[in-house]
Amino acid sequence: MVKSRKALFLEISEYSVLAARASGLEPPFVIEAVKEIAAGSPDELAAMVSEMMTLPAGQYAHCVVGIHPTGRFVRRATMENPAKAKDPAFLADYVQSQFQIDPTKSVVAVLNAESGQFATAETGYTKDLIFAGAPFEEIKTRQQAIVQAGIYPERLELGSIATIAGLGSYLASEEIKSPTLLLEVTQDASQVFIMRGAQLDLARPIPHGLSSMFPIVQQELGLKDEESARKLFYSNTFDFTEMGPALLKKILKELQSSTGFYEVQTGQTIGQIHLSLLPKNLSWMSGLLARSLGIDALKPEFPDWLRSLGIEAAPGCELAALDGRWLGVFGLMGKYEAKPEGKPDAKTEATNARA
Repeated sequence: MVKSRKALFLEISEYSVLAARASGLEPPFVIEAVKEIAAGSPDELAAMVSEMMTLPAGQYAHCVVGIHPTGRFVRRATMENPAKAKDPAFLADYVQSQFQIDPTKSVVAVLNAESGQFATAETGYTKDLIFAGAPFEEIKTRQQAIVQAGIYPERLELGSIATIAGLGSYLASEEIKSPTLLLEVTQDASQVFIMRGAQLDLARPIPHGLSSMFPIVQQELGLKDEESARKLFYSNTFDFTEMGPALLKKILKELQSSTGFYEVQTGQTIGQIHLSLLPKNLSWMSGLLARSLGIDALKPEFPDWLRSLGIEAAPGCELAALDGRWLGVFGLMGKYEAKPEGKPDAKTEATNARA
């Protein structure tokens, strides 16, 4: 691959598409432009890609893409006898029994929970492992839509893992020592992670998402049905801040349970929370959850961190004004080298934790 070839980094979620055009695929490079559009059809994605890359008709754009399949999963587990994992049948049964995930229908990556390195029968399995992936059919559908949009995916990554990698690198760069709560809220469910520096200490699903809030909106505002509540919820025409405590009650209860258990087990106190993916009009959730939990809302400052990774912004491309959602896109960009001796540093651990 020619290093000077321009590339596009994309994070595609159910809410939006975040895009950054760079002067190359691997650092060092310059971010030349950023753009956001609402999630839509492959044609709308193709129009954005064409506008940002200005390619001749019929030529595909080389992109690094982070996707968020609905059925994605990231789980952390402690295996009492990791040597047994070398048996493929045992590992498949473990994934099925522990997480109710059918390994014959899903891509499953196994990672070392401490280092983030891929774990295989050849490398050996540690006691603490991360299992990440998504259903085959859903990945296939996403790939087809991406290609239909005129994109040649140089890499296709699980967006959740790219976000974890980016956050871990950022926390290490900023020397933030206290554990960080990372929350992904989607339509029907949520995922909570706790990170200590670049290490993922906890990953568990929460059976509540935005759809659990629509009946409350309907009732509180006297709307005719949940669909009307959903449309209003996603619009920019109503401030839900005052209603927030009622809307977030179920999610907050789950977070209090997870953080309380973690703090008792580790003796460490959660210091901050970061919410990924959510559109701008729902940014109030971060502050409300932070206040309810008695912690800070993380507000990443990208320029210095990216500069430490060999990534600069072109004149006129203002990264300082971007909100925390862009951490997922920037998490796709980093390339970290392991230390020659001893344990990899925190940035290496974060990057190697990609699926």
